[in-house]
Amino acid sequence: MGHCYRIRVATGAWLFSGSHNCVRLWLVGERGEAELELQLRPVRGEKEEFVLDSPEDLGTLQFVKLRKQHSLVDDAWFCDHITVQCPGTSEETAFPCYRWVQGKGVLSLPEGTARLAGDNGLDVFQKHREKELKERQQIYCWATWKEGIPLTIAANCLDDLHPNVRFQEEKRLDFEWALKAGALEMVLKRVYTLLSHWNRLEDFDLIFWGQKSALTEKIHQCWQEDDFFGYQFLNGANPMLLRRSTSLPSRLVLPSGTEELQAQLEKELQNGSLFEADFILLDGIPANVIKGEKQYLAAPLVMLKMEPNGKLLPMVIQIQPPNPSFPTPTLFLPSDPPLAWLLAKSWVRNSDFQLHQLQYHLLNTHLVAEVIAVATMRCLPGLHPVFKLLVPHIRYTLEINTRARTQLISDGGLFDQAANTGGGGHVQLLHRAMAQLTYCSLCPPDDLADRGLLGIPSALYAHDALQLWEIIAR
Repeated sequence: MGHCYRIRVATGAWLFSGSHNCVRLWLVGERGEAELELQLRPVRGEKEEFVLDSPEDLGTLQFVKLRKQHSLVDDAWFCDHITVQCPGTSEETAFPCYRWVQGKGVLSLPEGTARLAGDNGLDVFQKHREKELKERQQIYCWATWKEGIPLTIAANCLDDLHPNVRFQEEKRLDFEWALKAGALEMVLKRVYTLLSHWNRLEDFDLIFWGQKSALTEKIHQCWQEDDFFGYQFLNGANPMLLRRSTSLPSRLVLPSGTEELQAQLEKELQNGSLFEADFILLDGIPANVIKGEKQYLAAPLVMLKMEPNGKLLPMVIQIQPPNPSFPTPTLFLPSDPPLAWLLAKSWVRNSDFQLHQLQYHLLNTHLVAEVIAVATMRCLPGLHPVFKLLVPHIRYTLEINTRARTQLISDGGLFDQAANTGGGGHVQLLHRAMAQLTYCSLCPPDDLADRGLLGIPSALYAHDALQLWEIIAR
């Protein structure tokens, strides 16, 4: 009497996941192996079921082996997973794949239970781990993009990346069409305003059309207000710079005639309600030259006070730190003429963009994640529990970072074309930021405590970050 194994093969649901090539499949157990007589032609988004009648009991299943056959065209197949229902049980044994199957080689999928190296005495799993890592270490190699910057994947272009870390087709199309739509919108706005004159702030409404949301409409109404300016330091795109003051910053030079301001600052300091945002990292970074026109960079300091209602309001802005040529930099106050005060706040927002994009987004997020992604692929086999936890989160890290290095921060890239830290200043800024990077600065409980931002009801970013951290810790 034979032993019936019910096999289900799931193919990915995105474009081109299926294949016109035939796939052979066989089961490997502790007592032997058996080949499925039928040959599979995988269909996108389908879960196909087969029955294998084996004359022998294969015992505990260890692997499912695959081999894709082709004659003229190697039509890659994205296999999600395979499950097998063994004789005499209703439970299924899972064999995760979630990768492209191509070429004529044999692909071995181990049973999906997470295992550490010391957790099993089966030599067959250990050999599989060693073979897998040896192959991955040839595929995922380290490279140096710029000295002093975290190591990257060795890929000079997208085609150098392994298919398993590339965007799936729908994601690629969505990503690239979004870029094209944004570029087209800018071109149309440029044509629309080509003959227009810009004399008032309200003239910016000429380009405030196209893709909108409830949030952009709200910002459009309140972007000049002081409480929204302060709110952005707590809950905006870059909530990483604000800290509670423990003393008045040494760079804040208060000239004669500002005694009232000094008294207000010291009062807020004593009450524990004085905060600061210091962009000193930008001091001395060379500004870009775009189409022959010199750009400028500020390294502001903003002092803010927390009102009892939770609103964070700016008290004073210093655009540049003191230097021998300007030992007492100009201070901008809310009582200044409205356009002068708005211009000072605009310089702060410009500086905030530079640090957000380069220090906190590019370095602390993308480049640090890339180190983890490459190390994971080189050092952790698929059976390792940490690999199983990490791999869904680093799925597209290598492609998006390669795109950034070849299109955004490359020589002649978008930063060189449009940002005032481009032209080499962005690399210098990354070096400075790297020198300040610590492990604790990447951990929200430590970072928020160091910056004195715990227990503030209006600090919504802090609340969300701590909740996510607690969930991950559990």
